[in-house]
Amino acid sequence: MRVRLRDLAESLGLSVMAVSKALHDAPDIGAATKERVRAEAEKRGYWPNQAARSLRSKRSGLIGLLVPDLASPESSGIAGEILKSAENAGISVMVGMPGEKKGGEAAQVKAMMGRGSEAIFILPKISTEHRSLALEAVTQAGLPVIFFQRYPADVGPGRARVSWVMRDMGQAAQLALDHLWKLGHRKVTYLGGHPAERSHAEHWRAVREGARQRGMEMEGEPIMAGLRPEDGEREMEKILEKKSKPTAVICGNDEVAAGVARAILAAGSKIPEDLGVIGLGDGELAKHGPVPLTTIGFSNLGKAGFELWMTIREGGEMKPRVVGCELIDRGSTGKPGE
Repeated sequence: MRVRLRDLAESLGLSVMAVSKALHDAPDIGAATKERVRAEAEKRGYWPNQAARSLRSKRSGLIGLLVPDLASPESSGIAGEILKSAENAGISVMVGMPGEKKGGEAAQVKAMMGRGSEAIFILPKISTEHRSLALEAVTQAGLPVIFFQRYPADVGPGRARVSWVMRDMGQAAQLALDHLWKLGHRKVTYLGGHPAERSHAEHWRAVREGARQRGMEMEGEPIMAGLRPEDGEREMEKILEKKSKPTAVICGNDEVAAGVARAILAAGSKIPEDLGVIGLGDGELAKHGPVPLTTIGFSNLGKAGFELWMTIREGGEMKPRVVGCELIDRGSTGKPGE
């Protein structure tokens, strides 16, 4: 049988109010009493009744997080930081994955709302970027929803209770180009990510425009390779077969960059002596892939999104956030020809 707050109070000879205050570390309760209450609560297996508390405070202390695939670096990185931030704030997180079934996102979100989630965080599938049934469900319920990295095309500033957290892909492109320019690179190739994702397209446009402004030559057409190492490896093998080659490759993520590095090494070439490689994201493959990768690292989207919601929760503005980045030089982009 569940132990109630009243049961603890009776066994300790204290009032219910005093026990409640002790468990919440109230300043008007002595340290010895707090310790006695906590010891009794632990011994008897007491935990707070969150449902009752949420009815009183109108806050459930629960949020929902929807990601496409927890195995991907993007999803796991965001989820990990949200879970860490939520734990520090005393908030519980319900994590869901929509799977391949049509309407899966909306079904997961409705289940989260049915269990009392205060807010919904969504990292959308790339294939659902242009419309979100999950957003429609959350909007009808009047809950705040925060998107990561990409958001439906019909969402814009000012839409009630909707916001997003994005990476500054323009800044990322400029940092990569500045770095390569200073090293002496004048001919570069671009291997991007998924062609249907807005942020990848933004990165490519910024690289193209930035290279033009610096007088750098873009070798060949941009290739939106995909998201996986094998995508980068496949496209790099084709580039290495050509007579005219770049001196450096700018990649749309670290996974593609790791595949590029693998193809270069397999061809008997050296990094960075024969070809420089620069990634994006500062994930595990940038640190522990075929070679340590020079890359662009971002502030974590999950942490920024949780901080945004906490601001909103306390009455702050529902304002989108763009997280900045920095170049991390691990030596995969040396001077050409050296």
